[in-house]
Amino acid sequence: MSETPFGDLSPEEVLAFLRTAGEDEIRAEVRRLGVERVLAALFTGMAGRFAADRGRRTGRLRFELTDGTDRHVHALDLDAGGAAVAPTPEQPRATVAVDLVRFLRLGAGALDATGLLLTRRMKVSGDVLWTARTMSGLSNT
Repeated sequence: MSETPFGDLSPEEVLAFLRTAGEDEIRAEVRRLGVERVLAALFTGMAGRFAADRGRRTGRLRFELTDGTDRHVHALDLDAGGAAVAPTPEQPRATVAVDLVRFLRLGAGALDATGLLLTRRMKVSGDVLWTARTMSGLSNT
């Protein structure tokens, strides 16, 4: 069984957990495992999900994830060949700011990006249209 950001749970078990568990339960589990460890594995996995796309406009997509008073910043570099975890989060084409648990639940298909934007629980700055197109392929729904 391959390891996920949630230890030895299968990817299907992680998705089920993120879709059904309460926010406090998810937050506690991520903290128990180590927030940065989970995020490092998650962003590596996200980068691997981007297939080559010769029509893709290049850029850095920065994520500012909040966990209480803590802030975790990560980024992906996207180009026609796919995506890679950015060595630094500076100089992004766009920035997505959202609560850590909402970000995890969004990726699991338990939340809708449009709903988060409309309720101001997620903010996008910079090239919003590029961000929408880029993130559309990340959902596990």
